Formats: sequence, C-alpha cells, structure tokens
Amino acid sequence: MIALTTSGRPARLASLPSRQTARKVCVGASAAAFGLYLASPFVTLWTIGTSLQSHDMTSLGQVINWGSLDASIKHQALSGLNLLQPASDDLPEFGSSFATTAVSNAVDINVSQANLGTLVDEAMPAALPAKQAAPSLGTLISKTSFRFARLDQFEASVPLPGHERETPLKIEMRIQGWRWKITKVDFPVARQPTMTASATPSNA
Repeated sequence: MIALTTSGRPARLASLPSRQTARKVCVGASAAAFGLYLASPFVTLWTIGTSLQSHDMTSLGQVINWGSLDASIKHQALSGLNLLQPASDDLPEFGSSFATTAVSNAVDINVSQANLGTLVDEAMPAALPAKQAAPSLGTLISKTSFRFARLDQFEASVPLPGHERETPLKIEMRIQGWRWKITKVDFPVARQPTMTASATPSNA
C-alpha cells in the first residue's frame, strides 16, 4: 500500500525533489571549498606582497614558520661557504665545526620576528639593481610561476629584475594550523653554465 501525502502524491515521489536539492547543495559546497583551497595560497602571497610594500612586519611575521625558515637559511649559508662538504686539509674538522657554529648562531640571532624589519630593509635594496625602482606587485606576480608540489605544499618562483643571470627567488609554503605559512626561501644564485656539445666534422 502506497502512502499518500496531503496533496495526494505518493510520499516516495514527494521526497525526490528534496534529495535532489540536498545533492546539489553538497556538490555546490564541495566546489566552493575546492575553489577556496585553490585561491588560498595566492591570497597569502598577496598578503606577503602588500605587507612588504607597507612594511607591516607584524602581518608578515604571522605567515612565517620561523623554525623552518631558520633551518632553510642556515642550509643555504653553510652551502654557500662549502661547509656542508667533507672537511679538507685546508679546513680541518675543528675549523669547519667552529665556522658552522658561528653561522648557525648568526642566523638564530638575526632571523627572528623582532629583527624582521631590519632583514627586509637590508634584503630589498640588495635584490634590485642600483637606481631601479621597485616593480609593482602586479608586475612581479605576472612573471611568477606557481605550482602545487603537494596538496599541502605550494611553491612560487619569482624572477627578480636585474638578476636574469641568476635563479629566481623561490618561496615554499605549507599548510600549518589551517593556514599557509612560509617554510623555505631559496635566494637567487648564479645559474650554472649549460654544457653544449658541438659535433665537428673530422678531416679524412
């Protein structure tokens, strides 16, 4: 026996529109959540850019994972000084250990929220050629390449004006505490020359 609603329609048929509506709501909510996820790292990058331009170090510091960034800068500093290589005769193990400790202590002291303003003031002029105005945020973004390395990892490579012969500035962010945070920054370095092989005809 089929139950009837007050309008005379079977109850099973009357429930179909509500189920379809619920399904549409679920699909719409999922699409909106996915869209917010895709947009979220770009919003964080925009926040970083505007914080740099306005010198808002408080906002900038909130999107930095200081422990991870500290380790990243230490690694680059030690690598640049060739302190990550095995000790050679010119630099005994004691000397290498002393230099490594000195570099690590210097990074620990200078790379911090309290010293962020000084770091930015020193880094920004060094990143631009002399007498060249800083490019707009929109110009930098238009030349930047982006990619999701993982679902929780986002990378941006920013070519800096006047540093065409160097690698781009690379910013790595990861989701931590339900928000994107800078965990690693790779500073520009000289590009390695590419070896090209040329075939020359041999004289018989």
